[in-house]
Amino acid sequence: MELELDKHETAPERSEYAGIGARFVASLLDGLILGIPAYIFTYVLTAALMLGNSDIMLMMETDPEYLSDQEIFTFIISMFKTIAIVGSITFIVYFLYYTLMESSKWQGTLGKKIMNVQVAKAEGGRISFGRAAGRFLAKSFLSPILLVGYIMAFFTERRQALHDMLAGTIVVKK
Repeated sequence: MELELDKHETAPERSEYAGIGARFVASLLDGLILGIPAYIFTYVLTAALMLGNSDIMLMMETDPEYLSDQEIFTFIISMFKTIAIVGSITFIVYFLYYTLMESSKWQGTLGKKIMNVQVAKAEGGRISFGRAAGRFLAKSFLSPILLVGYIMAFFTERRQALHDMLAGTIVVKK
């Protein structure tokens, strides 16, 4: 299968593919950039929930008959709802960060920018928002399974992880 390239796009040479180490450090940096605020957000919201319900929780410990089974069930469901909301907000922030940054003119997240690597289409050029979204979702849900998705990058000619292959992307040096 022959790749068709725009006159301004060229397929990267093998020497231009980003190394596993640079990609790993970029991932760690992004983890810090997103993880610290996410942790603070989660901690503050969870603390607010616990403080708002501290009387109920204390009474449940000291007097098991304080609440009916239905009230306990309702309380537990409200806690799960809060956890689901916090998780959803965190997921959306991560999704937007990765997809908007990787499909932007920067072609990468802040971690990738610091490490001088960028995400490109396999045939060269900037990726679309849709391709960045597919890459993020594949990376989030498929690659962590036994880390096989990431380990694949050690054995592929273009150093592609599973999410890169599925999205038709590569990570290259700037």
